[in-house]
Formats: sequence, structure tokens, C-alpha cells
Amino acid sequence: MIEPVSTRLGLDGKIAVVTSGTHGLGLAIASKLCDNGAHVILTTSDEDNVDLERAKLVLAGKPGSVSVTQLNIQDEHSVRLLLDRVKEERGQLDVFVHHAVSPDLTPLLNIVEPLAKALVDGGRVVVAGYTVTPVHGVIRTLALEMAWYKVAVNAVVTTVVDNGPMNIDPDLVDRLAIKSPSGRVTLPQDIANAVSLLCTDEAAWIQGQVITVDGGLELLERWGETR
Repeated sequence: MIEPVSTRLGLDGKIAVVTSGTHGLGLAIASKLCDNGAHVILTTSDEDNVDLERAKLVLAGKPGSVSVTQLNIQDEHSVRLLLDRVKEERGQLDVFVHHAVSPDLTPLLNIVEPLAKALVDGGRVVVAGYTVTPVHGVIRTLALEMAWYKVAVNAVVTTVVDNGPMNIDPDLVDRLAIKSPSGRVTLPQDIANAVSLLCTDEAAWIQGQVITVDGGLELLERWGETR
């Protein structure tokens, strides 16, 4: 029997929503939060998909717990209903992680007030995605509006992720690994680690930041250096 990971980030008992949390970065983030004792509510657009069954297997037996609900993040009414239900059943929401599978983040701007009221003091909003997603403007707007509610808003992005056998372009991943100063490409767990750190009490004063997690790969491109 595999021993569960000991909680150490102070997230025990926290209530977290992870959108599109049954696959990719969303599942990695949900797994990390569960490892650290949080109850994670996964949202999915299809309760019968293969990703959902795999997610249940990945998250089974962890120190935290998990539940699943259907949600279309583009549907403002549905999001409001979910937030109301979480607040009614759980008392409050502590963490809202938006796994950005679409570059359109404008739906987040339409739920500022209900999201902030569900999170209350000390809540966290984290957007996780890729550098091609235009997060800076949305994060700045959300951070400024939610700071009044004492909610911290940040984003974690990366250039490319090594998904192992599921890589769409394995040759590209190999080339970038050789180029990277750190000798490899970002793993889903790297993003999950950064997101989880932003959810800790110690990260409360980080606000409106877009953090690139790529082992320094972007630095080479930015300064025109080669390895």
C-alpha cells in the first residue's frame, strides 16, 4: 500500500474548486491540493467521459477528498449556482483555480462579486494555463477588484508541458528539453506545485502576478541566449 503524502502546506480542510479538473494541468493541481488535505470540487463538462474515471482513480486514497460537478464556465448563471451551493454546503470557498483550457478568460470578469463573496477573507483565485493565453489584463483587473475583498488573484503559466506518452509533438518536447537551462521541460506537477504555494497563508501578499514556471526556458528566448 502506498502511503499518502504528508500534509505540509497548511491546506488541510480547505475547500477548492478546480475547473476542468479531470485532465491535464487541472488534474495535476487537484491531485496536489488533495495531497495536502484539501477537499477539491472538480468541474467537468461531461460526467461520462474517460477523463473523469481516470481522475477518480488518480485522486483516490489521498489525504484530501474530492467531488465532481458539471459546469460550463462560459455560463455565468451556472457558475453562480455552483458558488451558492458550495457556500451553502461547505460554509465558504477557500480556493478557486481556473484551469484555462480556453484563451477566453472574460467569463471570470463577469463573476467577480459572487466569487469574492463565496471566497471571503483570505480566499485565492489562481488561473493556470499557457503563455499563449492572454492572462495579464484579466489578472490585473481581477486582482484590483478582489483586493477589496481580501482575495488574492494570480496566474501560473508555462510555455509547454511534458505530458509523457500523451505528448502531441514528442520531438518538440525533446528539442526544448535540450534547450532548457534546467535540462527538461515543465511537468504538470511543476504547475501544480506553484499553484499550491500560492494558496498557502504565507503567499497572501502576492497579488496580481503572472508567474512563469518553465525552468528558465523563457529567459533564453527573452535575452536571445543559446544553451
